[in-house]
Amino acid sequence: MSAVSSPDQEGEPEGQPSHADMSRRASAPGTVRAAAILLYVGGALTVLFALTGLTSGTLGGLLRSGAYVMLGLLYLGLARAVERGRRWARRAVLVLCGAGVALAGIRLFGSGLSSAIGALAWPVVYAILLNTDTARSWFRARGVGTVR
Repeated sequence: MSAVSSPDQEGEPEGQPSHADMSRRASAPGTVRAAAILLYVGGALTVLFALTGLTSGTLGGLLRSGAYVMLGLLYLGLARAVERGRRWARRAVLVLCGAGVALAGIRLFGSGLSSAIGALAWPVVYAILLNTDTARSWFRARGVGTVR
């Protein structure tokens, strides 16, 4: 009994994944992996930093720690989604990079050049890693605007 073939599977041996399926499953390029690893590390460090702040005992300290835990979990979730090729996650990281650049500009006037450079470094690194030709084409091949 023959299986029904889709247009993507024409010319493929029966039971073999099509070229389109393989390109969707292909592992992430190195720049995307690097961005995901940096997001994982940043999220984990943020959560650990927040957990150390829970011992302050003050309401302000607890609220600040809770906010940092949420931020760290956001980073971890974005890292996983970027690693899996979710286009919305790439866009979210790039929007956050834009916000980070804007905040670095504010720091330039408030805290000085050294503080602004430190705040500007990570958003620029993420933006560069996720905007390479290979990263953009890999995310494009992962699906057409789907939220998976």
